[in-house]
Amino acid sequence: MEILTVSKQDLSPVSALVLATASTHIFPQFSQQGQRKFKEIIVPDLRTVFEKDNFIAVKAISGGQLHGFAALRDGDYLTHLFVANHTQGAGVGRHLLHHLLGSTDASLIRLRASPNAVSFYEQHGFVTIGDEVDAEGIRFVPMALNRIARPCRTG
Repeated sequence: MEILTVSKQDLSPVSALVLATASTHIFPQFSQQGQRKFKEIIVPDLRTVFEKDNFIAVKAISGGQLHGFAALRDGDYLTHLFVANHTQGAGVGRHLLHHLLGSTDASLIRLRASPNAVSFYEQHGFVTIGDEVDAEGIRFVPMALNRIARPCRTG
């Protein structure tokens, strides 16, 4: 499995991967309004990720196949992490997340997790920092990873 920086040519396959993954794992938790809204905004959102310099965007490739995609904005906000349906549970998400976390010195990394992904992020040290939100039918849980070392208490 290779983690590589995306190129503009990856926009179409990444968009297809994101929509397929969302259809299987995210849409069942969204209202019809949320599903429509997600479909309406995802391609423009992805286009922004591919075009702007303040994003680090990577893909997971193995055997010439796209297995995942992730993006970090401004070094401290995880905007996307999607793993292909056929690769779920194989560590691709972990590899993508660790690659992006290794690319930044930010002490606090934030994200909006799909409710079905909260446990994944918790396994990697993220904590919930607010109540679940429903914005136009799109559900998410605000989370953060605090990477500041805390002093040990003695006595």
